[in-house]
Amino acid sequence: MSDFIQDRKITNLQMINQRALFDIESEIEVFSYDRKITLLLPSLYSEFDGDAMPKIIRSLENIPYVHRLVLSLDQASKAEFEAVKAMFRGFNYDVQIIWQDSPRIKALYEHLEKNQFYIGYQGKGRGVWFAIGYILAKKDTKVIALHDCDIVNYDRILLARLVYPLVNPSLAYEFSKGYYSRVSDCQLYGRVTRLYLTPILQALKKIFGSRDFFEFLESFRYILSGEFAIRSDMAAKVRIAPDWGLEITTLGEVYSLATPARVCQVELLSNYEHKHQEIKKGHNPESGLSKMVMDITRALFRILSQDGIVFTPAVVRTLKVTYINFARVNIEKYDALAKLNGLRFDRHEEISAVELFSAALSLASEHFLEDPIGTPLMPGWHRVMSAEADFGSRMIETIEAENER
Repeated sequence: MSDFIQDRKITNLQMINQRALFDIESEIEVFSYDRKITLLLPSLYSEFDGDAMPKIIRSLENIPYVHRLVLSLDQASKAEFEAVKAMFRGFNYDVQIIWQDSPRIKALYEHLEKNQFYIGYQGKGRGVWFAIGYILAKKDTKVIALHDCDIVNYDRILLARLVYPLVNPSLAYEFSKGYYSRVSDCQLYGRVTRLYLTPILQALKKIFGSRDFFEFLESFRYILSGEFAIRSDMAAKVRIAPDWGLEITTLGEVYSLATPARVCQVELLSNYEHKHQEIKKGHNPESGLSKMVMDITRALFRILSQDGIVFTPAVVRTLKVTYINFARVNIEKYDALAKLNGLRFDRHEEISAVELFSAALSLASEHFLEDPIGTPLMPGWHRVMSAEADFGSRMIETIEAENER
C-alpha cells in the first residue's frame, strides 16, 4: 500500500485503494456531461508497429466519458495516415487525426510563421501545441488529457485517475500530473529523473538557496512523466517548448498561472513500462539521453533566469561539481533500494550515466551562456487566436476534411 503523506505544496493523490474501474468511470461519465474531456495522443507512426499502441487503441475504444480523441501523428506517409484512420473506425466517440506531414497542415504552419509566430520544429512538442489549438478552436472541451503512446502495460485506469481531479465538481484542481514507478526486468529505470533532474535541483538549491519554484518542482515525484491533464482555460495560456524541455516548461507555465493549491499529482499505475533508451558514451551529444538532458537544462536555466537567478561561468562550474556530488550520493541510495528489493543494480552503468549527463550539462551551459533565450517557446493559443481570429476555423476545416476523406 502506498503512503498518504501530504507534505508538499501541491496535493499528492496516491493509489491507496484498488478502486474498481467501472466505479470510477461511472462517476466520471456523470461529471463529463458538462465537463467534456478530450484525450490528446502524440504519436509517431512507428509506434503503431510496436506492442503498446494496438493495446492502447483496444483499451480506448469504448471508454464512456471521452468526448473526443485527437491523435497528433508524426512521420507518416499518406498511406500510413489512411491506415491509422482505419484503426480508429468503430470508436463510439469522435476521433480526429492530425497528420503532421500533410501539405495542408504544413500550409497552416507556414501561415503562422509568415505572421511572425514561432512554431518550433516538427516533433512531439509542436504536435501537442497544434493539437491543443484545434481542441480549443472546437470550444466544447473543459479538460484536455494527454498521455504517451509507448506504454506497454497500458490500463485505462490511468486515464480515469488522471482526469478525475479536474472533472469532479467538488474539487478545484486546474492541472494534474501523473506519476508511477519505473521498474522493469528487475531493474530501476527513469535515469534522467533519478540521476540528473533530482540531483541538479538539489545542487541548484544548495547554491542559490530555497526558492518557491524549486519547492514546486521538487513536489512532483516524476517531473518528466508524459501524462498530464489541464483545464482548457489554462491550456489556452500555456506556452510550450518544441523540444525535450516540454515537461519542464509546461510545469514552469503552470507555476506562473496557478497557485499550488490548484495543482495535484496522481499516482496512475503501480508500475509503468515503456521503451528505454540506452546509455551510449561517445555518441552524438545532440541525440538520445544527452539531447534530452541538454534541452531540459536550457529550459530550466531559462525559467530560473526569468526568476532573477544569474548564471555565470563560475556558477556553472560550481553547479557541475555540486551536481556530481549529489548524483553520487543518490546512487548510494538507489543501490540500497535495489539490494533490499532484489533488483539488479549496475553501479558502473549508473556512474557512466552521471558522467554522460555531466558532459551534457557542460555543453548545455555553454550554449545557454552564449544565447540565454535559446529555443523560444511556442505562443499561447489565446495570443494566436487574438491576432488570427479565423485561424481556429481554418484548423477545424483542414483537419476534419482530411479525416472525412
